[in-house]
Amino acid sequence: MINFRFHVVSLTAVLLALGVGLVLGTTFLDDALEEALKDQLSGLEESLDRARVRNGELQGELDRFSDESDELQAQLGERLYQGQLEGDAVLVVSTRGVDEELVEGVTSSLVQADADLVGVWWLTDRLALDDDAEVEDLSTALQQSTDDAERLERSLARQLADVAFGAADVGDEASEAEQPAPAEPPLLSRLREGGFVQYQLPEGAEGDVVRLPASGLRIVVVDGPGAQVPASQVLQPMLTELTVEGPVPVVAVQPEEVRDEEDEDAPALLVRIVRDDDTLSERLSTVDALDRVSGRVATVLATVDAIPGDPVIGHYGTGDGSSRLVPPAAGDG
Repeated sequence: MINFRFHVVSLTAVLLALGVGLVLGTTFLDDALEEALKDQLSGLEESLDRARVRNGELQGELDRFSDESDELQAQLGERLYQGQLEGDAVLVVSTRGVDEELVEGVTSSLVQADADLVGVWWLTDRLALDDDAEVEDLSTALQQSTDDAERLERSLARQLADVAFGAADVGDEASEAEQPAPAEPPLLSRLREGGFVQYQLPEGAEGDVVRLPASGLRIVVVDGPGAQVPASQVLQPMLTELTVEGPVPVVAVQPEEVRDEEDEDAPALLVRIVRDDDTLSERLSTVDALDRVSGRVATVLATVDAIPGDPVIGHYGTGDGSSRLVPPAAGDG
C-alpha cells in the first residue's frame, strides 16, 4: 500500500521535472526562434540591397530614355516641322501651376515649325476669385459694376472669347493689305494690370506685350496637373463661348492623365472636359499625350490642321476619346 508521504514526493518530483523541462524547452525554442529571425532579417536586407541596385539600374534606363526622347523630339522638329506653320500666327494659353516645361515644349515645337508665335498668356491664381480684392479688381478689369463672382466669371469667358474670335477670324482677303497691325487687346491690357494674366514673349521678341493679329490666329491651350485655376472655371467657359457659332482653330493639349483614386475630387483636365462635351468635342481638336514624343508631334500637326475658317477637328493621343496617335495625312480623313 502506497502511503501519503510517497504520493506527495512522487507528485513533487513529477511537477519539478515538468518545470525543469519547460524551462529548458523554452530556452531552446527562444534560441532557435532568435536564430530563425536573424536569418530572415539577413535575407530581407540582402533582398533590399538587390532591389536598390535594380532600382538604380532602372532609373538609369529611364533617364537614358528621357534623354533620348528629348533628343528625338528636337531632331524630329528640325527635320519634320520646318515650314509646317510658316507665317501662321499662334497664341499659347496656359494656367500658372501647369508644368512650364510642357509649355516650353509646345512653344519650341511651334517655333521649329516656323510659326509666328505671338507669345503665351499665363492665367494666374488671382482668377480663382477666392477673396474680395480679386473680385473687385476683376470687376474693374472687365468694366463691370457687380461683385458677384459667378457673373464676373461668365463675363470674363464672353469677353475672352470675343477677343479670341476676333483675332482668329479669317478676315477680308480683298483688303488684306489694309489689315490693322497686331495690337494688344484692351481687355488683356486691363487683365494684365490687375495681375490676372501674365505675358511670356518668344525669345528675341521686342517689347513686353503680346500683340494679336487682326485675323488668322490659331490658339493652343495647354492644361495639366497643378493648374492654380481649374480648367472648368475659366478655360472651359471661354471655349464654350468661343465655339457657339461652330468649329474654331483651337487645339487643347495636356499630358497623359493619371487619375488618383485617393483624390477623387481632383479637377478634371481640359482635354477630358472637351471630349466629354458633345458640342466642344465637335468644334475643337485635342491631344492628350503631350508628355510623349507622339503628343508633341500631334500638337504641331493638329495646329497645322487648325486652319482659321476651316479647321480640321480630331482627337489624338492614348486616352479615352482619342482616335489616333497623330493626325492623318491631308485628305485621308
